[in-house]
Amino acid sequence: MTRESVNHFMNDPWWLISKGMSEALNEELKKEISQQHILYGKEAIAVARREDNDDVIFWIEKMNKYAVVHLTYSIETSREYPITSLYTRSELEEYCKSVSKLY
Repeated sequence: MTRESVNHFMNDPWWLISKGMSEALNEELKKEISQQHILYGKEAIAVARREDNDDVIFWIEKMNKYAVVHLTYSIETSREYPITSLYTRSELEEYCKSVSKLY
């Protein structure tokens, strides 16, 4: 469900990432989220990222949604950070296309 299902609408500034980069970003997310965060305790698999900022798209199978997360590269203690938006696949496609138009 992850990479292949988003491949056809990923355009600049988004790019699909390698397995190695995905694993590194998965670990970074685990470091950043607090117990109050919506993604705490859920497996997240990074599938794409923006080239112009720290937004990463994660697949959250348990929720059957994609999460766009603005990584902070800091250990966070609140539920608000890292800023996270959840999307269905079709909502994510619309969001990514709107970002690409502005890019």
